[in-house]
Amino acid sequence: MSTRNTRRRSAALAAAATAAALLLAGCGSGDDEGSGRTPDAADVTIDPRSSDGSLEPGERVYFAADSPWNTRVDGAKVDPRSKELMGLATLRVGVRETGDRVVTQPRRIEDPVYINTEAWTTPVVAGGEPTNVVCRQAQCGDGDDTVVLDIPTDVDPDPRYDGWFTIFDTAENTAYDLWRARREDDGSISYHFMRKWDLDGPGYSPPQVVGARGSGLPLFAGLIRPGELQAGEINHALAISVPGPAEGSFVQPASSTDGNGSPDSLPEGARIRLRADVVPAPPVDPETGKPIEMTAQQQRLADAIVVALRTYGAIVVDRARVPTLYAQRDVTAELIRGNELQGLFLDDFEVVELPSRRYQYPPERDADPSGLLPSSAAATESGERRR
Repeated sequence: MSTRNTRRRSAALAAAATAAALLLAGCGSGDDEGSGRTPDAADVTIDPRSSDGSLEPGERVYFAADSPWNTRVDGAKVDPRSKELMGLATLRVGVRETGDRVVTQPRRIEDPVYINTEAWTTPVVAGGEPTNVVCRQAQCGDGDDTVVLDIPTDVDPDPRYDGWFTIFDTAENTAYDLWRARREDDGSISYHFMRKWDLDGPGYSPPQVVGARGSGLPLFAGLIRPGELQAGEINHALAISVPGPAEGSFVQPASSTDGNGSPDSLPEGARIRLRADVVPAPPVDPETGKPIEMTAQQQRLADAIVVALRTYGAIVVDRARVPTLYAQRDVTAELIRGNELQGLFLDDFEVVELPSRRYQYPPERDADPSGLLPSSAAATESGERRR
C-alpha cells in the first residue's frame, strides 16, 4: 500500500469517526468539528445572510435549463469503464529528448484536487468604459475587425496564462471569450481568438468547433463564483482539468480537445461525479504531508463545493498538471485559498455514463467531416501547463 493511500485511509477513518460522533450527538449545526463529514445539500452550513440580515443574491444561471452545465447527475448511471477511465486520467504523459530521440514518459499523478483562484483561471468582466477589442491576426474566430465593449479599466488579461478573458455584454445577453488577450498602451484589448456565446444557449458548440479553451467549452462555464459561494449554493456543474485526458477524441459537450493522455483515457467533455460513499478527508499539504489549517469560512465553502460535485458533478474541460477546479479569477481569492479540497483525489470520483458517440479530433482527411467515431472504436484510435 502506498504512503499516500495509507495517509488517505487514516484521514478518512478519522474523519468518518468524527462524523459519526457528531451524528450520534445530534450535532448538525455545522460547527468547525464537522471537517471531514459528508455534507448533503441541506447540510451546507454557509449563512447566506449579510450583516444587515438581508439575503445575499447568488449568481445568475447561464445557459438553457437543459444545458449540460445546469442538469443534475446525482441519479445518472455510472459508466461501465469508470474505474479504468479515472485511472488513465491520472497518467500524465511527458516528453523528454534523449540524444536524437524523443521519448514519452507516462507518470501517475497522485496529487489531490486543487482550486485555481488566480493562475490559469479566467477574469470575468461586465460594465465599465467603452473599449476597442481588436484581433491581432487574420483568423479571429467570431471576432470582427474591431468591436466596442464595456470593460473596466482596472481589470486586464494576464498573458502569462494564455491571456484568457471573458467579457459580458449584459444588454445583448452575450459573452465573449478571448484567447491570448492583452491590454495595449492605448487602453484597447487585443487578442488572437474570440468565441461568442449566447447566455441563453446550450453552453457548448457543435463538434469540431474550436474555442478559447482546448475542449472548445466556454472559459467562464463551470467557474466557482463569489456570489454563489457567499449564498452557499452552487447550482451548476463545475469545470475540471485532469492530468491525462484522452488524446485524439472527445465527447460532447466538448467540441475539440487538447488531450495528451492515452487514447482510451477519459475524454474531454466527460462528466465526473464525487462518489456518494466518499467522506472528504481533512486536507493535507501534498508537499509536507502536514494537515492544512482551515478557517470556519473555508470549511463551509468547501462543503458547498462538495455538494455541487455530488449533485452536478464536473465536466472535463482541459488538461492540467494536477486535478484542478477553477474559481473566478481575482474575486474569489479572498474567500478561498485553493487548498480546501486537498483531501479529495481523482479516485474519489466516478464517470457518469459517457455519450454513445466519441468524435475524433482533428478529423482525418476524407473522413466524415464531423470526425464521428463509434464509441467502441474510440478507445483504439489514436503546451504542458498547470491551470
